[in-house]
Amino acid sequence: MIENLKRHPHYGHTLADHPMEHHRHPLSHHGPIIHVKGIIKQVEEDDTNPQGGTHQHIIVDQVELIDDHGLPESLTIDTIVFCAIRYGDNLGIPNRIPDLEEGEEIELQGEYLDKTTATPSEGNPGYAVIHFTHRPVGFIKYHGKEYR
Repeated sequence: MIENLKRHPHYGHTLADHPMEHHRHPLSHHGPIIHVKGIIKQVEEDDTNPQGGTHQHIIVDQVELIDDHGLPESLTIDTIVFCAIRYGDNLGIPNRIPDLEEGEEIELQGEYLDKTTATPSEGNPGYAVIHFTHRPVGFIKYHGKEYR
């Protein structure tokens, strides 16, 4: 059960089932890496985070797990997730993804934060989050193009 999952002592987020190289990155929440596909349910306005970076916000529905690394056996992936795609600086992808549209399929890889530990924020009323959809661990595939 989710109650038995290991939690990060500072962030409180779900920990991966083993230490992973990306956990050394200062923005990591020490979560598992998931690779999923789904349908864009909602495209929100871009925002600039106070900690830096500009993000495209999307809500993805009908999420299906393709692969995972470090996902605890007791955790299942939610079928709807929030994703903030960082772009335009040395941490995110180089440029925003053009023409993101509701109803279109998208493929994502990043660090997973389950909804019991993800912090609700502007654009995210409380869904699970896919974080780090950029280097060192993530990517986005949309309309046949891969963004890293």
